[in-house]
Amino acid sequence: MHDDDGYFAERVAARYDESGEIAGMFDPDVVEPVVDLLVELAGSGRALELGIGTGRIALPLVRRGVPMHGIELSKAMAARLRAKPGGEDIGVTIGDFAKMAVDGAFS
Repeated sequence: MHDDDGYFAERVAARYDESGEIAGMFDPDVVEPVVDLLVELAGSGRALELGIGTGRIALPLVRRGVPMHGIELSKAMAARLRAKPGGEDIGVTIGDFAKMAVDGAFS
């Protein structure tokens, strides 16, 4: 892996959550049904999110009691996640999720 975050470098990560292009992805009507389903699927287990980004799905899952870990290619996106309330409770492995392995069992 190299240090270049590519498209998701700081210039994109800084405005990712508010970007007009993707703002609808953060709408509660979009996020809440997904989180409800994932909480049910996770049960009492730990969940792994591939491409965890800034935590759009992971943070609500943590608030609902699901232990989370994520894989994220972009250091800038992971830094944005970690800076949010609850983000410090989420483990993040930096790398390409197609090539990374994370120890442990996940639901």
